[in-house]
Amino acid sequence: MLPSGRSTSKWHTFPTRIEAYVKDKLEFEGMVVDAGVRLAISHAGGEWYVYDPYTKYFRGSVSYGIDTLLQKEPTKYVTTVMPRLNVAFPITDNAKLYFNYGHFRAMPTPENLYLIRHETATSDVVRLADPNLPLEKTVAYELGYEHNLMDLFLLRVAAYYKDVSNERYLVNYVGYNSVPNYTVSTSNAYEDIRGFEITLRKNRGNWRQGFINYTYMVTTDGHFGWAMYYQNPVDQRNYERTNPVQTKPIPQPYARVNLDFFTPVDFGPEVLGFQPLADWRLNVLASWSSGFYFTWVGGGSFPGVSYNTQWRDQYGMDIRLSKNFQLFDRINLMLFMDINNVLNLKQMTTYGFVTGTDYEQYLKSLHLPESFNEYYGQIPGDDRPGDYRKAGVEYQPMVFTKNLGEVGSKYAKPIYYEHSTRSYYKWVNNAWQKADQAEVDRALDDKAYIHMPTQDWWNFLNPRDFYFGMRLTFDLF
Repeated sequence: MLPSGRSTSKWHTFPTRIEAYVKDKLEFEGMVVDAGVRLAISHAGGEWYVYDPYTKYFRGSVSYGIDTLLQKEPTKYVTTVMPRLNVAFPITDNAKLYFNYGHFRAMPTPENLYLIRHETATSDVVRLADPNLPLEKTVAYELGYEHNLMDLFLLRVAAYYKDVSNERYLVNYVGYNSVPNYTVSTSNAYEDIRGFEITLRKNRGNWRQGFINYTYMVTTDGHFGWAMYYQNPVDQRNYERTNPVQTKPIPQPYARVNLDFFTPVDFGPEVLGFQPLADWRLNVLASWSSGFYFTWVGGGSFPGVSYNTQWRDQYGMDIRLSKNFQLFDRINLMLFMDINNVLNLKQMTTYGFVTGTDYEQYLKSLHLPESFNEYYGQIPGDDRPGDYRKAGVEYQPMVFTKNLGEVGSKYAKPIYYEHSTRSYYKWVNNAWQKADQAEVDRALDDKAYIHMPTQDWWNFLNPRDFYFGMRLTFDLF
């Protein structure tokens, strides 16, 4: 019962979940088979409403009486069977192949099981759950190869596929004159996830360990049916003509490097009863992720063009420095320092765009490759979405024009780029003159021409942070 956009959810229910499993392990001349099956029974509990999707009881103050106005029936028991199979067999003394297969289920969140949300201003029901939802299902396959290198490194190459179904998806029902107008939880969404990964790991060593990983993954997602259902068939046909039900994004590979540097627990001389050089650990986690793809043609759409540009790649590095102290015989004290984004890398987010106009102004101010002139006139360059104007640099607009004769209203502040001559000009004393090259170079180097989002406090959300802490561990037995 909070204002729109500031919702809260409360429930008082008693769900039941029972699971049982049986598994067995078989070994034969180095080959290992681990097989089993898990049975799960879930029950949300209580009763739930039986209603027509376009019922008028979800509108206005009458919606608070649906407990008596609508028929109810007991919620259903959801039973699932989940087989599992893991097989590994050696090829040589230092190599093996393995195959993993399994079914996995996930419980819906309480908001998808019990929620009835009313809008404060109108008292309308605006969101409804469904306690009879099937459990989200994932069928996973993995085929891999592992190889021992010099008794120091483990090389692992794996390909995988995940078929995810019964994912939660909100469907909107709209009646005549928007009575009713609400969303309901469904299990209509799905994902297909496939990819491969290569990992080189070092688990042995008294001074350093770690791993490096590269993952290439592709995800296709969508939903069955439509995201909106209008009671008015004309509105429904218009909606279906313009809304796809599946997205096929371009892959976004990523890589991680995790390095551990440490000293042995008995390293160095003893001073006042403890060893100051012993049991230090420095952990370094570096990451890279390819930027996401999206469609940009200068606003609107362009037939046959999709996912034609890419956001800047993302980089990160975090470290942890820790020291262990053995206190007495059964107590260990760890002092640690965490530094997130230790290199203080600035990476622009998309949260600062208030409106579509704000978003469009930013993208149009970028100097994208020459190929974008096919869609709209822009100053060519090597910018990519995710670039930003340097901190403290004053905004210097740069305006594209095919030729100076087409410029209507002329202003003194902008630097004009004439595409026909590929030269920069300024409007000075009611006449065109070549722009000062030093001023142009400074604007290009500082990216002063980029029109940054209005809500600039959302632009960079990963500053360098320092955290200090301690952890006590007690060995009671």
